[in-house]
Amino acid sequence: MHSYFSYMKTYVLIAAVLLLIGVAIAVYAFTRDPESAAIVEPTSFEECTALYPVMESYPRRCMTPSGLSFTEEVAEPAPQAPATAQIDNLIRVDTPTIGARVGSPLTITGEARGYWFFEASFGVEVRNAQGTVLTEHYIEATEDWMTEEFVPFRGEISFPAQAAGSTGSVVLKRANASGDPERDQELVIPVTF
Repeated sequence: MHSYFSYMKTYVLIAAVLLLIGVAIAVYAFTRDPESAAIVEPTSFEECTALYPVMESYPRRCMTPSGLSFTEEVAEPAPQAPATAQIDNLIRVDTPTIGARVGSPLTITGEARGYWFFEASFGVEVRNAQGTVLTEHYIEATEDWMTEEFVPFRGEISFPAQAAGSTGSVVLKRANASGDPERDQELVIPVTF
């Protein structure tokens, strides 16, 4: 019988030790300071966004609970070239660009398909904001125009002085030797004087 009590003592002792260890772990878990735990802080915006919410601002920002702030690096947009006036696959104007400030005399350059010309030229007008034609002239091809390919053109047109900051347009008119209104075509380029 002595051995039965020895085994029981051993089991009770082991159970008591395990119980004490469990209680100690529970006490530690509930009483430890969460701030004292080793927290790995992010070192970049990307790391921060993987752990914490992002503020919807521009540029976006991410802030950690400890107060560290990371801002998204945003590349500056590349400067945009002035908008080129064109009728797809027919005429492209290099100068003046859309919205350009122009004065007299005005140089006009670009390229157009050979069939935009007649006898190597086409018409051009300068109009004020009300649509009144201030002057009209013609632009000439600088190379052989007897082709369906693009041909460079260049011309200069003078017009009466306009109030600074007023608006108008430069109108390039397809040459239409037939006189058929259905074949008329023009490219209107808004400008500022």
